Amino acid sequence: MDQGVVTDLYSKGILLFIFSFAFGIACSSFVFISPVISVFLLIIAFGIIVSEKVWKGSLDRGVIFISIVLFAFALGSLRYAVKDFHEDVSPLTSGVVVGEPEARDNATRFVFKSDNGERVLVNTDLYSNIQYGDRVNLSGKLEKPGKIVDDSGRSFDYAKYLSKDDIYYTMSFAKVEVLEHGLGNPIKERLFKIKSNFINHIKSNFAEPYASLLAGLLVSGREAMPKDILEEFRRAGIIHIVVLSGYNITIIADFLKRLLEKFFLLTRIPATPILSASTSIVGVILFVLMTGAPATVVRAALMVMTVILARLMGRKFSASRALLTAAFIMLLENPKILIFDPSFQLSFLATLALIYVVPIVEKYLKRLPNGWGFRTTVATTIGTQLTVLPLLIYSMGDVSLVSLPTNVLVLPIIPYVMFTGFLATTLSYISSFVALPLVYLTHLILVWILWVSHFFGNLAFATVKIF
Repeated sequence: MDQGVVTDLYSKGILLFIFSFAFGIACSSFVFISPVISVFLLIIAFGIIVSEKVWKGSLDRGVIFISIVLFAFALGSLRYAVKDFHEDVSPLTSGVVVGEPEARDNATRFVFKSDNGERVLVNTDLYSNIQYGDRVNLSGKLEKPGKIVDDSGRSFDYAKYLSKDDIYYTMSFAKVEVLEHGLGNPIKERLFKIKSNFINHIKSNFAEPYASLLAGLLVSGREAMPKDILEEFRRAGIIHIVVLSGYNITIIADFLKRLLEKFFLLTRIPATPILSASTSIVGVILFVLMTGAPATVVRAALMVMTVILARLMGRKFSASRALLTAAFIMLLENPKILIFDPSFQLSFLATLALIYVVPIVEKYLKRLPNGWGFRTTVATTIGTQLTVLPLLIYSMGDVSLVSLPTNVLVLPIIPYVMFTGFLATTLSYISSFVALPLVYLTHLILVWILWVSHFFGNLAFATVKIF
C-alpha cells in the first residue's frame, strides 16, 4: 500500500478515535453507562479485530474503523465512570484550604479539603482572613448541591458543575477557625501572593470601578466585578471579556504575535516566526502566572500554546489536529470538563476560531488599515465572537441584540488595555510617576469600555429571551 495512503488512514484513525472517545464521554455525561457495558464493548471491539484477522487473514478498512469507534467510545464512557465514581462519605470538620479564597458579594468563598479527603465549597464572612494553605476547623451545616432554577424556569445542574472539581458538598455561613498556616503547595502559595500583590497595585493606581474592571481583565475574572456592571456587560453581550478562558488567552497570544511582527517591520529588524511564536507563548505563560494558575486557565493556555506551536511548524503539522490532541489529553485527565466546564468549551471554540474562522473574516476586512495589526485584531475579535456566540446564548438563555456593535466597539481595544494596564501596573512597582502616562492611557480606555457597556446594556431592547 502507498505510504501516503497509509499515513492518511492512520491520521483518520486517530481523529476517529478522539471523536469517538469524546462522544463516549458526552453520552455518559447525560446517561449512566455501566462500566460492565463499557468493558463488554471493549471486548467486542478487540474480538472483531481478532476474528477478522484469523478468518480472512487481512483487515478491511471498514472493520478497522468500526472497531476503533467501539473501542474509543467504550474507553470514553469508562473514563467518565472512573471520574464520576464517588463514595458518599460525610466530610470531617477539620482540614486544609486548597483553593484561593475569593471575595464574592457579601461572602468569602474557598475550597476546603477535609482530613478524610472530601472537598467542600465553603462560604464564610466577607472580611475573613482565610488564606490558601491554612489548616482550619469548620462549623456549619453541610449540604449537597442540586439543580438551580432561575426566574425563567431554566435549570442549572450545580452538583454536576462542582463534581468536575471533586466537590460534592457545600457549606454556607460557616464559622471558620484558623489552626495553622502555610500547609499548601509552596509554588501555588507564591503565585497567589503575586496575584494579590498585583491586584493591590492596580487598586492603588486606578479608582473604582476601573480598578475592578482592569483586575477582572487581567487576573481575577468576573469575581472582581460589581454586580451592576456585570449585568450591564451581560446585556451588552460582552460578559465574556471578564471570564478568564481561552478567549482571553487567544486574544493575548495573537495580539502579541502581531505586535512583535509589526515592530520588526517598522524597525526593519529581521524577524523570525520562532521569535514571534515564542513571544506569544511567554505572554500566555505570564498571563497564567498572574492569574494564580487555576486549572481552567492552565488548560486553556495549553490548548492555545499547542496550536501556536503547530502553526509554527508549518505543513508537517496541522493546527486543528494539534487542538484535538490537546483537547483529548485534557479530557483524559478530567472527562467532566467536556460538558460541565464552560471555560474548556470557550477555550476550544475560541482556538478553533483562530484556526478556521479568523482567516475567512480577515479576507472581508481588506479595506481596514493593518497598522500595528489592527485589521488582524479586528478579524480575530469578530471571528472568535461569532464562534462563541451560540455557546454564550445557550449558557445565558438570552441573546443580546446589541452584541455585534458593542463587541466591534470594545473587543479590538481589549488587547491594548490589557497590555497598557499590565505595563502601567508593573512600572508602578518602580515608580508611580513613571507609570503615570500609561495609567492615564489605560484609564481612558477603561472609561470607554464602561461607557459603551453602560449605554448599550441599558437600552430597553438590549436583550431578548430565547429560552
